[in-house]
Amino acid sequence: MELDLNFDLLALLEKLVLHNPEFGQFKKLQNLLIYTAIKSDKNRVMDYIGRLDNFDGPEIAAYCLEEEFKLYEEAFFIFKKK
Repeated sequence: MELDLNFDLLALLEKLVLHNPEFGQFKKLQNLLIYTAIKSDKNRVMDYIGRLDNFDGPEIAAYCLEEEFKLYEEAFFIFKKK
């Protein structure tokens, strides 16, 4: 993620997690998908949170609330969902 390949990583993770039932239920992959979206494409975060069920809700919500991202609605949705 340090090399500014976030959009490529996001596309790959989306294919793995959302379109491949073999890998889709892995918590670490779901977490990575959401974290990558937070950093690179904030518009997708709410969709991922709504579609995924096996991620670390409190940790991701806290990350959303960081000053750098300010994804308050997404954090609230996570707390409401979990």
